Amino acid sequence: MLSIFARPKPCRIMLLLRDSEGSWHLSKLAKSSDTTYVYVTHLITMMQKNGLVIIEAKGKKRIVKLTEKGQKIANIINELKNATEGERIK
Repeated sequence: MLSIFARPKPCRIMLLLRDSEGSWHLSKLAKSSDTTYVYVTHLITMMQKNGLVIIEAKGKKRIVKLTEKGQKIANIINELKNATEGERIK
């Protein structure tokens, strides 16, 4: 039901970033969210421009982390997901 209110892929990516204390490489994020690398790169770039994530370069890899603003939004997405879980559309 979350997909009625929000786009599933960006929500899935935000929840992955929220629920993990580990570091997320763009390729790992794409694989874990069942999306393409190109999609994740584009989405993360837009999120960075809006202050939701920061990207740290570690060698050739880029590590993605939520900012404080991004963490707040990810928490809201998680609350919406929890509120709609198990509910069915009549």
